[in-house]
Amino acid sequence: MQISIFMRTGVVLLLLLTGLSLPECYRASAMTESPAKRIPVGPGPEDMILDTAGGKARLIVSCASRRESLEPYGEIVAVDPETGMITELDRYNEPAALIFRPHGIYLYRDLLYVISHEKEPDDHPILIYRLHGDSLEFREAIRTASQHSPNALVAGPDGEIYFVNDAEKRGSVAEKIFRLKRASLVRLKKGSDGIWQSEFLVMDLGYPAGINRIGDRLFVGDALLHRIHVYRISRNGPTHLEDIRGVRGVDNIRIHQGYLLAPGHVRPFRFIRHAGNPEKSSPVEVYLADPVSGKVTTLYYNDGSAISAGSTALFYDGFLYISQVFEPYIVKVRINDLPVADGG
Repeated sequence: MQISIFMRTGVVLLLLLTGLSLPECYRASAMTESPAKRIPVGPGPEDMILDTAGGKARLIVSCASRRESLEPYGEIVAVDPETGMITELDRYNEPAALIFRPHGIYLYRDLLYVISHEKEPDDHPILIYRLHGDSLEFREAIRTASQHSPNALVAGPDGEIYFVNDAEKRGSVAEKIFRLKRASLVRLKKGSDGIWQSEFLVMDLGYPAGINRIGDRLFVGDALLHRIHVYRISRNGPTHLEDIRGVRGVDNIRIHQGYLLAPGHVRPFRFIRHAGNPEKSSPVEVYLADPVSGKVTTLYYNDGSAISAGSTALFYDGFLYISQVFEPYIVKVRINDLPVADGG
């Protein structure tokens, strides 16, 4: 299984090879030269969110080993941003046969939504937990025919879930090489009978690896097309608004004070080499996008020496936190003078 994941990662990132270089106006210098501090966590901390509900902020990190050389590992951990202390969240009331391989996560109120790649290539449930301090109480698993390659998700106030499939056929080489744009945006909604129903909203995405929302606007990062798609959502379906351009290989999207915050895999050949060899570095660029003006600037850039294959970025209390696809740590970097968005 580890080998299949590994090979798929390399193939998926080939999609970036046919992309155009970004205009220089979007490759502004990083806003900091502060050194990055490593915080050890579990292997493969691909996604993370900021939890402030308990009165003291912490990072919730989704970890799953993705290298053949590592023992299988899949846990959700909490990180104290002040001390760096790590706590594995205890999970209980899970079905006996459940295999936990977390990927994309999203926290809405006290519910944690987790995409778990339980069995490749066909079983990818969305698991819902109630977060109690350092524990996760299992609530339910969502399995629909539409969940064939889920990558990232976001929940909403009416119990709806939006997620992106990064391919029509999981691990498809042809979709990436020929840029077939068969990935999708899906909405899940529980009916009055308690059964989850799925609806395909958009069917022509490239390789969506990130999604988030501000009110009725949905933001979908597309690594193949090098943009963030913007949709206005309603009961009648999405309305496609003007895309945000100027991002490359964009991964998970997080929101900070009206801004979109997203890292990008900007050197695809080096990403592929890093996927095969942890000693090979892969640069990361963290973008800050104003959803109102569409302006994109570079908040942080690193050549891979501090962190490689950065996948999620969060900003809290003057520090930028960046997670990654493979290695067992995240980093924190001091950021000064973060601008304020025009709206959102």
